[in-house]
Amino acid sequence: MDFLSRRSIRKYTSQNIEKEKLDEILKVALTSPTGRNLKPFELVVVKEKTILAKLSLSKSVGSAMLKEADTAIVVLGNPKISNTWNEDASIVSFSIQLKAFDLGLGSCWINVKERKTSDNVESEEYIKSILSIPSHLKIVSIISLGYPNEKKPPHTENDIDLSKVHLNRY
Repeated sequence: MDFLSRRSIRKYTSQNIEKEKLDEILKVALTSPTGRNLKPFELVVVKEKTILAKLSLSKSVGSAMLKEADTAIVVLGNPKISNTWNEDASIVSFSIQLKAFDLGLGSCWINVKERKTSDNVESEEYIKSILSIPSHLKIVSIISLGYPNEKKPPHTENDIDLSKVHLNRY
């Protein structure tokens, strides 16, 4: 798999994701590594178009693609289980994206932390109300999924900033 070709995809075709592919993505998510294997995460899979349309309004900018997506996976963290809930749910989020890419699907990570809707409502509260998410859970991401309706070039050597890498000490 050429990981330099993986890009965030924000435009999707109307083609439905096959159940087998979604099942594969969920298996990878559910077996993602977590601290002490505590798995302090939950997933809400959204396929209903009316709900996806509502979720597309969850941020003033950056969530509109959910209206076109075939599926969204809302990744939740549970602070009651582990203090590494955010890191663990982030690993789950990216595991979903990598498996989607492996299966020929596009995806985009939608961050909701400290974001608001265009009506100035906290994005997390807006999403929780739509999906009936318990108050003690935290939304780490929404991952949009679908067949890509845009082609982006792979990353090149020019995109790789080796000045970000430090050996042995900063």
